[in-house]
Amino acid sequence: MITTRPCTSMKAVTIVPEKKYRIDLRELCECLKKREYRVKKVTPFLAIVSREFEVSIFPSGRIIVRDTSDEKEALKIAREIYECIEDPGG
Repeated sequence: MITTRPCTSMKAVTIVPEKKYRIDLRELCECLKKREYRVKKVTPFLAIVSREFEVSIFPSGRIIVRDTSDEKEALKIAREIYECIEDPGG
């Protein structure tokens, strides 16, 4: 199960998975590049990628989709990212 909620401090949607992850963000970014995401920044604590929207990804699996308040669109993006988390080679 995934929880979405609008961010109160900026135009963004925060997605929090029920399952806690320990994501290797560099490995995740390699998978996202194959899906036409542009990697803007990656550290052990945060990855920032973009395609339509700028997305911040944390090792715990929390995702912030910026510049949108459309929870359905943000959830669609999050699901694609979670697919890469579950299957980094895919």
